[in-house]
Amino acid sequence: MAEPDFLDISQLSAGLFVEYLGPTESGPDVTLVHAGDAEPRCDRLWRGHPGVISEPMPQHVLVTWVGLEDAVVSFAVGFSCDDQGSCPGLGVISAHDYETRRTRILDGKSPTG
Repeated sequence: MAEPDFLDISQLSAGLFVEYLGPTESGPDVTLVHAGDAEPRCDRLWRGHPGVISEPMPQHVLVTWVGLEDAVVSFAVGFSCDDQGSCPGLGVISAHDYETRRTRILDGKSPTG
């Protein structure tokens, strides 16, 4: 697998396709939803998980993660750009990679197999 294209502050924009570059995480810190909302379609945030930037604020970049759209990890957990202008934990992916990974996640598989 090629080295990820790390998100740079100059690329920040709503709608940008990104991947999660941290370790695979599961549990209530990831999957918790508001009372009355449906359970998330995914049970974890995978390394390589696809998402779309919803809030491009350099101090708190929010990403809507596939299968976790209504979960806390999509509406409350953000990423911050560092002093060098990088956003650790997020990489940029193509629309094709996003769709391929999205399909895998919704089929119950890891995003990069």
